Amino acid sequence: MKKNAARFKEKVLKYQALLIYIPGSPDPDAIASAYALKEILKTYNIKADIFAEKELSLPQNQLFLNLINIPVFFGKEPDTKNYEAYIVPDFQNNLVENISDELPCVAHIDHHSASSQVVPAEFSLIRTDAGSTSTLVTLLLEALGPDLSYQDLVFVSTALVYGIQTDTDQFHHITRLDIEALDFLIHNADQGILKNINSLPPPKELLGIYRQTKDDAVSYRGWGFYGLGYISSSSRDYLALIADMVLKSSGHNTVAVFALIENPDKKELYLDVSLRTKSRTLDLNRIIKQITSNGGGRQYKGAYQVKLDYFLHTPEKELFWQAVKATTIDILQKNRDTLYRAGIENIYSAFKEKLAAIFNKD
Repeated sequence: MKKNAARFKEKVLKYQALLIYIPGSPDPDAIASAYALKEILKTYNIKADIFAEKELSLPQNQLFLNLINIPVFFGKEPDTKNYEAYIVPDFQNNLVENISDELPCVAHIDHHSASSQVVPAEFSLIRTDAGSTSTLVTLLLEALGPDLSYQDLVFVSTALVYGIQTDTDQFHHITRLDIEALDFLIHNADQGILKNINSLPPPKELLGIYRQTKDDAVSYRGWGFYGLGYISSSSRDYLALIADMVLKSSGHNTVAVFALIENPDKKELYLDVSLRTKSRTLDLNRIIKQITSNGGGRQYKGAYQVKLDYFLHTPEKELFWQAVKATTIDILQKNRDTLYRAGIENIYSAFKEKLAAIFNKD
């Protein structure tokens, strides 16, 4: 990581003002990574502001932000005239509308497979063997050794631990790199802050939406599909938590929880789908990329979105939801079958090659 750290420092030192942009839903991993990068840049006298495309929706994430006092501009369009380049952490695609045309991308850091729509970045650190982007930023932090104040180091360490925790499913799916990062962070992280965040009970609205999953589940060859209808944008992050809960309680090997997310104030309507699986080998990223480029996956989890703004004010909301629901289930079923069929064909081809090699020896 020392070579990566040196290259990162070399590239960012060319600039005096950087924009750190979080596309999509700002989860703790993305926020922690952005915050740590901001603090690193501060030690180089580089101004850096964090912008997130969407607002926070989970009370736990809001508490996380407040306790550590992380400055983020949520849901606001940045003025690119105030910056010389931008950084994208924790997102497969570093192509950002209204930003990439105006500014160069100085750094793209992520733990998902890169999207086909990426733009050139002066520094790129993409490692799928890390359970979180916070892990990669931690290893950069360790290698760089920036001159952080004690309090800044405590807050940054606490944020990064929480980022790793949430993206590794409470440390259940940690990798060697995650362990290495945690070993560096744990001595400085504020355990009291982490305890406060983790002790927050689930909101009643989350439990109410979760109860809906038991009323309208569709099972298909070990998969479970759970359509939740229309959900306010202020509750959209509940989908990921509900997908985690359903996977544990349903008996399905793989689940898809989806809803139509509406935000009349911003004139937005989009389909949001969260996928979870118990399979170590199921390639959720491949399934998602066959459906849309606006999303992605890694081991055990994934998500994608489809913009439907044109139908925000449809007079037949229930009829429209039924059409979206049926289409979503049909597309996921077909992609599931295509992936498994391809897997069987690959096994059969490998078997034929082995047989051919045996007979050719004779």
